[in-house]
Amino acid sequence: MAYEASEVMTATALRYTTTQLKKVKDVQQLKDILKRGVGKNVKFGNSSIQIGFLDTMKDVEKEKTLDDMAVGISAARAIRKYMNTEAPLTVYMTGNVWPKEVQDFQVSAYGFKDYNSSDIVVTKDKKTFYGISLKKKKDVKAQDPTLINKAFSSVFDGPEYDKLKEKLIKTRVDYYAGLVKEAVQKKIILKKDIKNFDNLDNQELFEAKNRDKKQFDRAYIDTKGYATHDDGYKSSNTTDPKSMRYFVNQKLADKKNKLWKSFEKMINEGAEGLALNLINIILKVNLFKKLDDKKLIGKKFDFSLMTGIGDVKINAANPKGIVHIGEGRVYPLKTTLCGLTRIENKYKKEYKVIQNVEATKKSSAAKIFFTLTKGNLNILDLEIRYKGSFTPRPQFQGTLTKEFKKLLDTETCG
Repeated sequence: MAYEASEVMTATALRYTTTQLKKVKDVQQLKDILKRGVGKNVKFGNSSIQIGFLDTMKDVEKEKTLDDMAVGISAARAIRKYMNTEAPLTVYMTGNVWPKEVQDFQVSAYGFKDYNSSDIVVTKDKKTFYGISLKKKKDVKAQDPTLINKAFSSVFDGPEYDKLKEKLIKTRVDYYAGLVKEAVQKKIILKKDIKNFDNLDNQELFEAKNRDKKQFDRAYIDTKGYATHDDGYKSSNTTDPKSMRYFVNQKLADKKNKLWKSFEKMINEGAEGLALNLINIILKVNLFKKLDDKKLIGKKFDFSLMTGIGDVKINAANPKGIVHIGEGRVYPLKTTLCGLTRIENKYKKEYKVIQNVEATKKSSAAKIFFTLTKGNLNILDLEIRYKGSFTPRPQFQGTLTKEFKKLLDTETCG
């Protein structure tokens, strides 16, 4: 699990009471909290992880650092409100290694090491522990942060999907190798610059493991420049119509291409099983059961999805900075499970994942959109996308729909 600055900022803010946190109005007050640090009640898995987290706090002058501190205060206030306490708290930073006291709550399941995706774990009495999956955004109106960012093929859990995944991998390799060949035809990449081009198979054209690394600083399909540019294939101007990155992006913007069609087919064939997998992975519906199976004695665990909301604006008009700290949003797992039970009782049709044709058509980016539904209720907004590079597997991302959030907000659950 990669380090995220807003997590350690939240731990820092949890040193303070809600009353103290509500007094933070300006940049200097944010800096004062940062300089004071996380305190002795923040626990790390080991010293190297501790150093990694604390390194994120060193530069208190960076606007990004201050943004994360504003998010941390928002999240800390929401955590205290949810826990209904102003007592001193112990905070455990999970990272890649969970601290010993909370390792019992670590759950690996359904092909994921971090099925319990708590970024931090908080307790006031070391009897009841609160796992927090922390997300962030700048303001209430901003798009919700994704609740999942996993390789597309990883959400197809189970041997019944093995043949589908093998087919998808081959389709992906062949498709991108085809684009490399087309780029050579168009002289975006010169044939002479790919050693032994005519004899290379699609796998090598895609992975480019044996490329000339003096010319190509990345795989051919991930090349940003082009042969005749002054900086050659290492040019970073990806908006140049002559560039390889521009060429590939234009191809992927066509949602009718063979690659996107293979993703659609895989989803259609996975249908209900995929929908159930996604609900389980994103909403953690079996987390409590997995923890119960461990038969933990004298410890209770709660879990919540949480979004901290905040940022800092520093500009010529406001050189001292304007601090915005919003009301953090909390979706406890017990509330989510209750909402899903209500849906099960009300909508008898199976769960489905269907393409959101309108959103897909509107987007010019390398992504396609889907919606997870049951009956006429939309539950999750989903997208498959590439993030800056085409050699890694595409990512599956998902957020709660407005309809599902409204149900959770209005129904008496949990």
